Amino acid sequence: MRSIPASPKVTRPRMPRQYAQLILSAGSDAARSVLWDKVPADWLLLVQAHVAQGDERIRQKVSQREKLRPHVRTEATPALADYCEPVRVLGNPVVAAHHLAALRASMNSPRATQ
Repeated sequence: MRSIPASPKVTRPRMPRQYAQLILSAGSDAARSVLWDKVPADWLLLVQAHVAQGDERIRQKVSQREKLRPHVRTEATPALADYCEPVRVLGNPVVAAHHLAALRASMNSPRATQ
């Protein structure tokens, strides 16, 4: 059974894309400037092109995520509406009594039990 090999030795980048990858993964501007100083002069234009392309891809991904994020409401509108007292409509007690009598009659009728 083979054992897992140890982590590879850290080596100096051998291609312009490797330099660009290191620069893009650097966290701060100071770290980026140190890495820019280490780029060979003949590869500087290629590395700049790769870094610009990588920055543009990152910018596109961020803008795509911003499109998918739900819109945040900035106006200060209350979550609940102000309470309004319900309007009371007085009914006709005679009509209500007739409706109740009809309902009671339909419950006691022989048709309701069929």
